[in-house]
Amino acid sequence: MNSIFDTVADRRNTNSEKWNKEAISSIAANSEAEPFWVADMDFLPEPHIKAKAEELAKLGVFGYPSFPDFNKTAASWLERKHNWVVNEGSIAYSMGLLHGVSMCINLLTKKGDHILIPSPTYKPFRELCSLNDRVMEDYELGYKDGAFYLDRERFIESAKKSKMILFCSPHNPSGLVFSQEELEFVLGVAKDLDIPVVSDEIHGDLVHPGYTHIPMGKANEKIGAETITLMAPSKTFNVAGEHSAIAIFSSDSTLNRFKHAQSALWLSTPGYLIGELTEAAYKYGLEWNEELCRYLGENAELISSFLEENNLGIKMVNGKASFVTFLDCSGVWDKIEKKVRENPDRYSSSSGGVLSRFFGVEASVAMNDGTWFGSQYKKFVRINYGTSRERVYNALLRIKKAVESL
Repeated sequence: MNSIFDTVADRRNTNSEKWNKEAISSIAANSEAEPFWVADMDFLPEPHIKAKAEELAKLGVFGYPSFPDFNKTAASWLERKHNWVVNEGSIAYSMGLLHGVSMCINLLTKKGDHILIPSPTYKPFRELCSLNDRVMEDYELGYKDGAFYLDRERFIESAKKSKMILFCSPHNPSGLVFSQEELEFVLGVAKDLDIPVVSDEIHGDLVHPGYTHIPMGKANEKIGAETITLMAPSKTFNVAGEHSAIAIFSSDSTLNRFKHAQSALWLSTPGYLIGELTEAAYKYGLEWNEELCRYLGENAELISSFLEENNLGIKMVNGKASFVTFLDCSGVWDKIEKKVRENPDRYSSSSGGVLSRFFGVEASVAMNDGTWFGSQYKKFVRINYGTSRERVYNALLRIKKAVESL
């Protein structure tokens, strides 16, 4: 049966970073490689968001905005999507999720403090620690048989060295969805050590059928740790370029400090366009979102089964949420590394790793190299499957041909 997500937008020549040929060349050593890297999707927009954007463009007036119902709309979304009843007064707007993370780092830690971050690590987290003179406490998730998992004993040891836990749930780039028990474990450790948990849940609205995302703040209701849960319409509705997020606080004192710091920067309210688009998404986008989650789940199943059936020496890791996940290429790494090393001119790029350059050149598939998430992940690439099934399948065929040519 056909899906609305079988049709994708033509994003070439639209100032899209994902489709920028120079950027693609820098990681894939091939400017013509098809992009399966930057974490945004190629689907056509949710109809209500598009209609709202068209309405605003037709009016053509972009004056000072006012959004008195913003928190009410966000709270309604949390209840309908995640069965999480949140007091409107515990929500603050943030100008993008990474802005919210940076605000929390500066409010809740001081220079030189260690911040526990599970790795593989979304690279901007690492950069935010460095730019703010904090030290990343690099806690490596356990990994076995193609799946990342929470290694509890090592987590406790890393937490003891840290002044804050910066979590990522569901986890990027593995697509790991944490259980209630795992989240309560993390929260229990944080409470015992009296350190806050800041949870990046930008992928939380995109968990595949059969799995459930539990917001950190919701899991915390029985634990009572200090939590800031950060969520956004960015990935959910593919509006990441407009920078809008919400922060949900477990304590009024931290909420008030956050709001004061926001006001000091004069950044306490959304811009006109993104405020309108966020409200339209959260009010009317649930049905579209649920169909999207089904489609992404089917894309993930296609990738997993294709790799398994063709015995390429590549396996997909967890991949139970969002539209990005790691591919473990350890079974074919030695052959690929040898070919790339012996042909430096063919695989030349400014920032790509061994795998991103190989697949960029030989399969015309641009993916994020695993080293972008930590040097120890050189045998992985991250694939973005937030595009039509046809594109995903054709990319897999090209990957198969490239590996079989070794």
